[in-house]
Amino acid sequence: MGSESYISASGASAQLRDLDVVANNLSNVGTPGYKRSQSIFRAVLESSLREEAGQLVPGAPSTAFVATDEIGANFERGSVERTGSPLHAMINGPGFFEILTPQGLRYTRAGNFIVNTRGELSTPSGYPVQGEGGTIEVRDSASRIDQTGAIVDSTGNVLGRLKIADFGDLQSLVREGQSVFSAPEEANLQVLDKNQFIPGSIEGSNVDASRELATMVMLQRAFETNVRAMQVDDETTQRLIEGMR
Repeated sequence: MGSESYISASGASAQLRDLDVVANNLSNVGTPGYKRSQSIFRAVLESSLREEAGQLVPGAPSTAFVATDEIGANFERGSVERTGSPLHAMINGPGFFEILTPQGLRYTRAGNFIVNTRGELSTPSGYPVQGEGGTIEVRDSASRIDQTGAIVDSTGNVLGRLKIADFGDLQSLVREGQSVFSAPEEANLQVLDKNQFIPGSIEGSNVDASRELATMVMLQRAFETNVRAMQVDDETTQRLIEGMR
């Protein structure tokens, strides 16, 4: 198999992985707070044959193979989806809600909150949402979240205020589940103040279904082209071998 086939094989492998990424995005079009996954491309082999200044080592081949072994997230804001629920809120700006899970603190943009069986403001999975003073107990069924992130009961008493965390390096966040991220130390956690919220609304997925479908068609065609290129190379090699007999 010639070097051209290796290039085609690396492209086909990358496209298969990208098809999985696109399929996962399409399956989460309706998931609140979901952030679109995207492949991070890099060239392999060629980069290892370059000097520190970036120039190719003399005599080294200039062949490059593509790899997409890293999957990042697109953190653009999703659409505003009006629900009318008094305990739903959307962050009108940067940052993430902080939630407490059995594995520790996690972060999400999904603001479709409920009251769990312990009377705490929580995610639909029952994980307590963290306020500036810790877990927020909701004692009044008529409580609501206002534009400042305060949870206010029917008499106007403030039960707590939502805590919003942001990160200096968003791409270092690790996706867990569909809309939840964990934050390693290098993410550079920062707590934001003076936050603004859109009450009675949640942030929708930032996946554009039409764009993902178009990308899927493009990837399928590119994959078929690379497979055909490998087949042609194999056929050519076979004819050369037969001609040498």
